[in-house]
Amino acid sequence: MPLLLELDGAQLAPPADDELCQLAQRAAEPEAVLPAERSHFVMWIQGRTPQEIAQQRVARVQANRDLTSRPGWTLDLAVKVGGEPVGLQSLSGFDGWPHRRIVGTTSWLLSPFQGRGIGTQTRTAILELAFTHLHAESAKSWVLVDNQASVGISTKLGYRLVDRHHITEHGCTHTEEVYQLDRDVWLESPVRQQYVPVITGAEQLVQLLGR
Repeated sequence: MPLLLELDGAQLAPPADDELCQLAQRAAEPEAVLPAERSHFVMWIQGRTPQEIAQQRVARVQANRDLTSRPGWTLDLAVKVGGEPVGLQSLSGFDGWPHRRIVGTTSWLLSPFQGRGIGTQTRTAILELAFTHLHAESAKSWVLVDNQASVGISTKLGYRLVDRHHITEHGCTHTEEVYQLDRDVWLESPVRQQYVPVITGAEQLVQLLGR
């Protein structure tokens, strides 16, 4: 049975190649994910054409599919609404997994699907997979300080601010914050009970990563 995380009005599942290409092409259009004044939240796209952006998104997800390659791993799941891929939610285990069970999350949604609570639901679902199936100890999220949408999701779900530092790319300096959520906090969180995903097909993933 393939991995599937079912939410209220959305699903998370590994994208097939045609879904991945469709999603990457849509996301590469100007302002498809973020308006121009917020493009610094994804600094790697700066200076690249839509074709280059789409190709790099597809190549990255395809390269991540081998979860047995070490060090670290990344599981990329398409966010689907009505069967249509509208974004990507990723979960990563870092160097030292499974002895050091710390994960990170990243995500994005096409702009028409933002502001509808989907981002909160998908983060909740991927955290549930990480903490209850893969037995992660902590989850971290890195966010630029003025990305209030991402900060809002993290704080709503119980993350705490643990670090702040400066990064410089393309001649610009930005302040990045690091948020952390620990397993015991998540398991007791009332927010967890509010967004309960149905997770099926996780057995193979647990065998690969959960040891």
